[in-house]
Amino acid sequence: MAEALRTIEILDPRADEVPEERGLAPNFSDLRGRVVGLLENRKHHAEPFLRELQDLLVNVYGVKEVVYATKFSYSARCPQETLDLLTAQCDAIIHGVVD
Repeated sequence: MAEALRTIEILDPRADEVPEERGLAPNFSDLRGRVVGLLENRKHHAEPFLRELQDLLVNVYGVKEVVYATKFSYSARCPQETLDLLTAQCDAIIHGVVD
């Protein structure tokens, strides 16, 4: 008895869009007087970790201001409006991926 042939569909997981390559952002000699953005990913330990990091940035490294933002979900893309806000206001951004 012959086996029936099966068709296998191969999916391509790559996005249709190709992101623009921008290169590296300028480096800072230190963070004194800078504005730093913290982007939380909503994982269980992210908020307390980033709050502790915020204290270190201000009290040890002399950061002038910390702008705090939160993603809707760790698995979701950050809304463009949030990224635009952070890039407009901040000299540097730290995306906290914490488990």
